Amino acid sequence: MTHSDTPVLIRLGDLEIQATQYEDKLFSPSGNSSEPERKWISFDFVITGGQEYHDVTTLLYHPTVEVQVPDRQLQFQAAVHNYFTSVPRLEKDSDTVDVHLELIETIPSNG
Repeated sequence: MTHSDTPVLIRLGDLEIQATQYEDKLFSPSGNSSEPERKWISFDFVITGGQEYHDVTTLLYHPTVEVQVPDRQLQFQAAVHNYFTSVPRLEKDSDTVDVHLELIETIPSNG
């Protein structure tokens, strides 16, 4: 498991995010040792209103997203496992929203 309280660059598709409170680990979703381990990452970040808020929230509705964490040499397809935001007061484009996001690596189907 890797944990960092310093900013970590994360790319989600074409979006670049400066994440804080970053954590990653490998886990077996079912607890079955014959199943391959998957990558899991969790991080917090802040976005502003307007287009940035729209771009991030739209991305969260995709079934999967390409994840890159260059400092950790991680690259994988992931699905959103969990996310939550602060209550957005987006009256101006400069207003901010705190986001917590957890992603789990997707395993391609053999079909």
